[in-house]
Amino acid sequence: MATVGTVTTATPSARFADRGSLQAERLFYVIAAYLMLVATLIGFREFYLRGRGFGGGPMTSDIVPLIVTHGLAMSAWIALFCAQSTLILRGNRRLHMVIGPWGAVLAGLIVVLGSSVALLSVHFNPQIYGPFGGPQFFLMIMLSEMLLFGTLVTVGIVNRHRAEIHRPIMLLATIVILSGSLARMPYVLPLAILPPLYVYTPSLLFGALLFLLHWGMTRAVNRRYLIGYLAILIASFVFVGLGSTGAWTRLVDTLVL
Repeated sequence: MATVGTVTTATPSARFADRGSLQAERLFYVIAAYLMLVATLIGFREFYLRGRGFGGGPMTSDIVPLIVTHGLAMSAWIALFCAQSTLILRGNRRLHMVIGPWGAVLAGLIVVLGSSVALLSVHFNPQIYGPFGGPQFFLMIMLSEMLLFGTLVTVGIVNRHRAEIHRPIMLLATIVILSGSLARMPYVLPLAILPPLYVYTPSLLFGALLFLLHWGMTRAVNRRYLIGYLAILIASFVFVGLGSTGAWTRLVDTLVL
């Protein structure tokens, strides 16, 4: 640092280092976004190419239009995350902010659609959730993902002018809803049906890998991301515990099944 009178200014080398660190930070979010896009395209290849459901089986016939709408909304969110991250990397923050409100609307739509698909899918096609701990347990997992996603997006929107909070929280929100894509990827399904965390496990592992990627690219610990990640991890165990209770099972049996 160089000091002129009482004013402290950064040296050219320090300013260059700061710019380099900021660019690495922004580049990380672009890489993370496109990794999630690849996971989505691979995981939902049967949906995109053949209009099929999990494992290449048929979608729940009673709610096909709802499932398709939900799938398209989720895909649009991933595409939007890629676009928004790229805009920031290119320095187009103004357009990023203009698009932002539409992302908030899309997030709200995802919560409504995701919750509706979860409830109706369990109602009409409960047997397919046997490998995931049963329909009652899996419904808790699906609804809790929507709750976590909606909560994290809300925090991200509230802090939209604080990039150090907004960026990691929006990334974590997207990781939460990536479980469906990850569980459908080759070789990942055994993790998604493994107790106690089931479909949470692939998302948590993916989130941990992104944390390491960020550290490798920036040589800095993203504390906000880490705090949010740990909160999701704790919430996962809480929701798994709630989904295993007799009270939840009776409630689902009475109101949904």
